[in-house]
Amino acid sequence: MARESGYESSRAACPFYRGSSPKGHYIRCEGIGGAVTVKLNYSGEERQRAEQLAAFCQDCYAECPVYRAIYTSKGYGT
Repeated sequence: MARESGYESSRAACPFYRGSSPKGHYIRCEGIGGAVTVKLNYSGEERQRAEQLAAFCQDCYAECPVYRAIYTSKGYGT
């Protein structure tokens, strides 16, 4: 699945990041299967979404629990 374009998407370093809502409601990641995606929903909290993007998607993605779950499900790690 392709990545969305835009400023935030261009800054994301995580290989599983697929996009986010321009209004701050969600972050979308590659899923554990072919046509599956993981969607992290934020209840209108732009600040929480922005913190997640900065802390994990754009920086230390290997520390993200979603990244680790996807990575493991694909058989890359234990």
